[in-house]
Amino acid sequence: MPIVLIHTRWPHSEAEAVGKAYLEVMKKYPADKTLYKPVVSACVKATTEGFKGLAVDDVKEGKLQETLDLVYRRMLMFGNLVKALKYEIEVFMAGVEAMPMVGLKMPE
Repeated sequence: MPIVLIHTRWPHSEAEAVGKAYLEVMKKYPADKTLYKPVVSACVKATTEGFKGLAVDDVKEGKLQETLDLVYRRMLMFGNLVKALKYEIEVFMAGVEAMPMVGLKMPE
């Protein structure tokens, strides 16, 4: 199953605005466990340059496009609410999906 990683960054001065915006975004676009299993939700790290956030979702088979549609709607809203917010969305294939691309099969 694919894994979706969402990396976010924002300055210290925007911490409260980011927290409020996160609550608003998740209220409008709540987690949908029919699409994915949240592995890591809203983990935050303070750095000398601001804050970094991380979310990791394990996407259910055949649900990647629906999951990405939800993630992109969320992040667009989030970015509109907090202009200083920066984010990156990454999609990774699991080994069971990636190995056949090179003619191999994952061990049982």
